[in-house]
Amino acid sequence: MTYLERPSIRPRRAGFGRTFDILQDIKGNAAIEFALVAPIFALVLVASVDLGMLIFSRFQLEAAVSSSASYAIAHSDQVDSTNGDELSKNMALMIAGNYQGDATAVIQINNGSQATYNGTKIKMGGVPSGANACYCPTGTASTIDWGSDRSCGTSCPDGGRAGRYVSVTAQQAYTPFFSMFDVVKDGFITADAIVQTK
Repeated sequence: MTYLERPSIRPRRAGFGRTFDILQDIKGNAAIEFALVAPIFALVLVASVDLGMLIFSRFQLEAAVSSSASYAIAHSDQVDSTNGDELSKNMALMIAGNYQGDATAVIQINNGSQATYNGTKIKMGGVPSGANACYCPTGTASTIDWGSDRSCGTSCPDGGRAGRYVSVTAQQAYTPFFSMFDVVKDGFITADAIVQTK
């Protein structure tokens, strides 16, 4: 004897039974999960790109400052009143070659010649005669205090030796996507260096 199987037909239930059937339905779960998780991934991606661009811009600025400081060390014989203008101009040109229009720089040769790059042109200034003396500078390159001139090689109050120095300060305008985290101060990335040439 053969039995025929009939498909089971469940009657539709009203009330709570129908609600439980809807909760067991898994169609569309992936779309809902994606809709919940995608904004978080997008936020992380944008924040990562923003941080990456900030780090890249900072490294480029530091590389330009480092290159000009290395140039000063290689041309230490020009740290004087005769050649200081030319040295500071060449150092400013190195920074200007990398940043046209969105960066500024100040190069000071041993409390003497000074070159200022404003994003479009280089302006010379300072008193070249100050570059012949030796100093014990204090502070950072952007807030340098040269103090009084001293004999070269004498001891400085901080334990170093009096010598001839070159200071380089550069700023680049940068606006991050997420400015509310205050990663960039006053809308600028800054890099500076002070090198002793003699």
